[in-house]
Amino acid sequence: MADKNLGSEFNMVQRFWGRDYVFSALGDGHVNDTFLARQKGVPELVFQRLNANVFENVVLLQHQTAQLLTHLSRDTNFSERFVVPEIVPSLNGEMVVMHEDSYWRAWRFIEGSVCDERLESIEQVETAAEAFGCFQRALIDFHPESWRLQVPNFQSFDFYREELLAFGKSSKNPYVKDLILAADQWAHEDYFKNGKQSYIHGDCKVTNLLFDDSSDVAKSIIDLDTVHLRSWTLDFADFVRSVCSSKGGFNRLFYVSALRGFLRGKEISREDLMLSMDSLIRGPIAITLMLAIRFASDHLRGDVYFNVKEHGENLQRSLEQYRLFKEFQDSQLWMSEVFDQMRTDLIKE
Repeated sequence: MADKNLGSEFNMVQRFWGRDYVFSALGDGHVNDTFLARQKGVPELVFQRLNANVFENVVLLQHQTAQLLTHLSRDTNFSERFVVPEIVPSLNGEMVVMHEDSYWRAWRFIEGSVCDERLESIEQVETAAEAFGCFQRALIDFHPESWRLQVPNFQSFDFYREELLAFGKSSKNPYVKDLILAADQWAHEDYFKNGKQSYIHGDCKVTNLLFDDSSDVAKSIIDLDTVHLRSWTLDFADFVRSVCSSKGGFNRLFYVSALRGFLRGKEISREDLMLSMDSLIRGPIAITLMLAIRFASDHLRGDVYFNVKEHGENLQRSLEQYRLFKEFQDSQLWMSEVFDQMRTDLIKE
């Protein structure tokens, strides 16, 4: 999103939350704009300007998130191990404040936390994967009366494929033509319908987990806007994609560590693991191609979904994901073999 009238929006935020803050950009999110708010040099809150082009109903989104946070806080196995994010309402009790065409929300700053954009060791990867597995385990008994994902057609490969064709059919860019061909040749199969369906994170990437700033211990899982019902393997696939993207290519040791961590955190059954086997192998390939398509489509329609600093950045992101997609494809046989070798040890009896 563009930073139009950002100064006046900060003034509005301070009025609604009743403090004088010094704001600084936090992270490099692709969807929302995030800012750290300090008072007298001390971090207090994290403010987010939500991308209304992405979410159908921002108010409902935040009410659902509050319901989710209550559930996580009551799960002692989860809440005693991880810090559950805390929404900070405005002075009039609103969880989301609208100003002109912008929506703002606030979170309590999690002290002693750090976001590692790149995981450097297999121990870090396994720890992070286990944390996301624990998150999924905590949601096994999450049964809200109603729940609606506020991002239309989210993680729908067929929808993204058609969108790319619509925006890219007239493109003369050779890469866009290659991507359309790859998307058209990819099997029309949802690899994330197998296995038991439960609530998952939905955006399971490295930067949505905070570590303790003095150790490699996972401290908190954040960015809960895409929690929805799906196979747990989607989170695994996206996590593997994210870890490999941040390191510039497919790392076999990281794949093994991610699998170990997820299965230990989730405490998966033998039956569910066997039902999920194909998704664990093909899932990272599918979701990486999916993201390459999404970045390219957003570039072609003018960068309305993902944040960019300049036009062309989404196309570069797409190309990087496409290269990783090809690496995953080339490693498919290896992933199948390593899965066969590991599954007996990884299954919790």
